[in-house]
Amino acid sequence: MSTGVLLALSGAVEADLLGRIERRSDLTVVRRCADLTELVAAAVAGLGAVAVLDADDPVDRRIVARLRSAGTSAVVLCDESERTTYADLGAMPVVRGADPLPAIEALAAGVPARVPDPAVGSVDTMAPDTVPETLADDPTGPGELVPEPSAEGSEPAPHGEREPARMVVVTGAPGSPGRTTLAVALADELAAARNEVVLVDADLWGGAIAQTLGLVADTAGLSAAVRSADRGSLDRAALERLLVPVGDRLRVLTGLARAARWREIGPESLEVVLAELRSRVDWVVVEAPVLVPDDEAGFDFGPGRNAVAHALYAGADELLVVGAAEPIGLERLVQALLDLDDIPGLHDRRTVVNRLRLSAAGPHPELSVAEALHRFAGVAEPVLVPDDRALADRALLTASTWRNAGPMSPARVAVRDLARRLTDEAGRAAPLMGRRRERRENRGRLWRRRRAD
Repeated sequence: MSTGVLLALSGAVEADLLGRIERRSDLTVVRRCADLTELVAAAVAGLGAVAVLDADDPVDRRIVARLRSAGTSAVVLCDESERTTYADLGAMPVVRGADPLPAIEALAAGVPARVPDPAVGSVDTMAPDTVPETLADDPTGPGELVPEPSAEGSEPAPHGEREPARMVVVTGAPGSPGRTTLAVALADELAAARNEVVLVDADLWGGAIAQTLGLVADTAGLSAAVRSADRGSLDRAALERLLVPVGDRLRVLTGLARAARWREIGPESLEVVLAELRSRVDWVVVEAPVLVPDDEAGFDFGPGRNAVAHALYAGADELLVVGAAEPIGLERLVQALLDLDDIPGLHDRRTVVNRLRLSAAGPHPELSVAEALHRFAGVAEPVLVPDDRALADRALLTASTWRNAGPMSPARVAVRDLARRLTDEAGRAAPLMGRRRERRENRGRLWRRRRAD
């Protein structure tokens, strides 16, 4: 059976490769594409299992991920200095001047391109029993396949190297139940406990962390970081420049200014950004977008509206679901919890009920809210945050945190206690960190497989 090949090349290189493939019976060029848009469309249509591209085109992580989601592996012709970059993007790089046919044959035979797993920074492959390979310009012969070290055979981590940071993802019901306020307050409490913390605004529909803290950023830090990850050029120095300091141990990666720019944030590159952040701090707190009615993937097989949210939920160590303690807020919270139940592999979560007050929940608000959530959503022990509108207004007007604006407020104390609980649980779970990380990786792989299907 012949394997379909898609070409997005030009000039003598395309003509030579086309002629050589046409003389074979196991490979067939099914489409010579004028640009990457036509290439992706052909892959989505199922026309080819292997695509050959040139690095002179804007090949980035998103293009490679879209091809992979359509079942098409990518071979990228590039310079020697770019080989590692394109391997990290998930493609099989071929140094210009080397023969690309061995790479095409390998991918057609089912040998996967190198695909990094951002959650742990190691190599993950599409088939766990195979060893990833890249094409090198080796003196023993042009285009010879040289195996890369497998994850199992890699050198052990240096003694004392920090574990990846715990990642807390804050989401919740639609409306304004206080997701941003809780994320800011929680990140500040974790930092006050002498932890290095990064707060990430990944709310694509209504990010407001920068405004809440009175930050003036030259650009949307998250968007800039994701663009660098798309190109494979994200490094420590570049990411450090995008983090805005808030106090001694808390830094912020600001979000999108307009919801219309949501397509700038691809889930694959966001995972790379978060992995880089988690390698250098103790905690990462992320405000995630709420789930919205999703649309069908377009012809370019781009990520859906909820792709970022699903990726964040799958990678979270702690998932906090926030709702408001009022009739409409509780109804929305129950619906949000039921929607999360529909996501396969997602079971660990903690429910936080904000703005708890007598006037909205009756004479015994704690009991009323707990009973309603247990009855309609199966929530056993919600975290209850008392309403303190004066504190919230004062913190917002002064661009400060709850800890600074009202240290003795019952609302602030509730968030402080939540931060302590998370810290204590993380300490007790330290011996089980490997198993927790494996479960998180499995959830991420399950989500990626569902997208590919």
